[in-house]
Amino acid sequence: MPTIRSATPVDARAIATIHVAAWQAAYRGIVPDEYLRSLSIDGRASAWQQNLLAADSSTWVAQESDAIVGWTSVGPSRDADADTSAGEIWAVYVAPACWGKGVGRSLCVHAEQHLRTEGFIAVSLWVLKDNERAVKFYQSNGFVLDIGATKYIDRGGKTLSEVRFRKPLFAGANRPS
Repeated sequence: MPTIRSATPVDARAIATIHVAAWQAAYRGIVPDEYLRSLSIDGRASAWQQNLLAADSSTWVAQESDAIVGWTSVGPSRDADADTSAGEIWAVYVAPACWGKGVGRSLCVHAEQHLRTEGFIAVSLWVLKDNERAVKFYQSNGFVLDIGATKYIDRGGKTLSEVRFRKPLFAGANRPS
């Protein structure tokens, strides 16, 4: 299993590389090819460097030997209908060569534990409705589709549907008082 550690500005390029590679692999046939080809590792690395320097989010990387193979970023829910007890997994990305090897699951477990520690009692995330692999992955991790919670985004001139999934972070008696 990978080691999960806090991301640092030095990790920005590796995070960006995984971000772009995962988008290009996962969204082929969903997002227009031209848009996927236009994704810039350099642009994303610069944005990630700024984000990690500012420490505006909680971001972790999964590392195997000297290689970063995935990352996740979490924080309070950004949804207008969420209260202060809801956290959100903003992103989970794994290098395509490592899909199906437990890296994503390890990152989700770590993200959920962090949110629990921060006092959140539930977690949500958004996923492209047509990304069947991701939908199945989140369902296998205990997330449930939030019926009716849909938003629309434009990528490369195509309107895409995102759906929200939710999960309680505490089971019954394990919930803090």
